[in-house]
Amino acid sequence: MLSYMKYIWRLINVGFGIEATRGTAVAVSNWLPKTDLSFDEKNEVIQDESSLGIITDSNDSFSVKRWAEGEIGGNIQANSIGYLFYSLLWAVTSVVDTTWAYKHTFNLANTNQSPSLTLWVNDPVLSNLQFSLTMIDSMTINAEEGQQATFTVTLKSKPSATTTHTVSYDIDHKLLARHSEFKIANNLAWLDVASAICLKSFEITFNKNLEDDYCMWSLTPIDFINKQFSIEGSFTANFTDNTFRTIQLDWTKKAVRFSLIDTANTIGLTSKPEVTIDLALASFTEFSRSQGNDEVVTQTLTFKGIYSQVDDETVIINVVNTTADYTA
Repeated sequence: MLSYMKYIWRLINVGFGIEATRGTAVAVSNWLPKTDLSFDEKNEVIQDESSLGIITDSNDSFSVKRWAEGEIGGNIQANSIGYLFYSLLWAVTSVVDTTWAYKHTFNLANTNQSPSLTLWVNDPVLSNLQFSLTMIDSMTINAEEGQQATFTVTLKSKPSATTTHTVSYDIDHKLLARHSEFKIANNLAWLDVASAICLKSFEITFNKNLEDDYCMWSLTPIDFINKQFSIEGSFTANFTDNTFRTIQLDWTKKAVRFSLIDTANTIGLTSKPEVTIDLALASFTEFSRSQGNDEVVTQTLTFKGIYSQVDDETVIINVVNTTADYTA
């Protein structure tokens, strides 16, 4: 008799490790608390539609491509988010911030083969699965008034292999929308002294435009190549003056900073859990206002991150946490 197990999605665990060699699986470095998971294996099947003197439309079928893809969503935590930023941007410098606390600076590496991860999935029915050559296709950071700050990543990988592992979640440092600060300035150097701007919401998406790389003889991908890197986002605030409307209409480009810093929580000696995203330059692409008769008038600006020749930078992400480093 078959034995069946019924369970809820909450029982599935997800973990990451940074691969030293692309496509070679490694152990879990961090088990990641999730809010959403839609990652699974895919199988592309083609049909043999040649005729055999009968009216049936096909006489055989073949598997031609096997891979895995999907999304993972969660609340931003200072330690675990660093693994995703490392795979997203690659170039990282890690230093001691204060005793037992570390500052990691992530920069966009000018390469089409950014670091791969091993994704681990612990499932009550499917057991323990590892997905090597896991690559980030896109990543979105979102913060809304009265909520936790969140992330969503879309991923692709090789098909799974079955293995064993032990699930153990580390204590981490949660970051909420109320920990946020938003600034704009003429350039990166002026962001530190710029005034904070009151927002209702903020969202930014990094897109790596992955392309699957197959050999003609291969059933599974030999690589995923990240192509052009793009950054787009938006923010909403009360409409109290004409500043942002003028910036958009005049096509004025600005440096942008969005940070999450929990100033009430100390890590290490005197450090604070932090995630700060700096765009060296952003072009403001669209302006709109809310128009409900009985609503407070708000404004929404969309922006696109662009490369700054003056700073030789596109994006810089700083993370302060208790993880010593993110290199494989």
